[in-house]
Amino acid sequence: MKELRGKNALITGASRGIGPTIACALAGEGMNLILTARHLPALEQAAADARKRGVRVSCYPADLLSPSDLAALVDRAETESGGVAVLVNNAAMELARSYELIEVEKLTDVVSLNLLAPMILCRCSCHP
Repeated sequence: MKELRGKNALITGASRGIGPTIACALAGEGMNLILTARHLPALEQAAADARKRGVRVSCYPADLLSPSDLAALVDRAETESGGVAVLVNNAAMELARSYELIEVEKLTDVVSLNLLAPMILCRCSCHP
């Protein structure tokens, strides 16, 4: 496995679910973290837990359904943190109801968050 210590990881959906656990695991490997989620207070709590492992942690609140937030996130990760070595596309949305009852707008949001946002982040994060 490649050395992770000192490199940067960008984790989406870092404030809830398995996001904080992923952040702590990567921090335990010595990775600096760029955490993003919609809600800053929960994001700051995840960051505080990861900082206990002695790494640099930056929080960038963003709505991954917003193309401008996606672009700003990538730009900040590149300019303020020196780039991204590991991208964890953890943010996701699920709709637990009958398909025929889901509004078209919600279907669009699911596709945008679960498919398009990770694709865009991969594309922007993979250049040398």
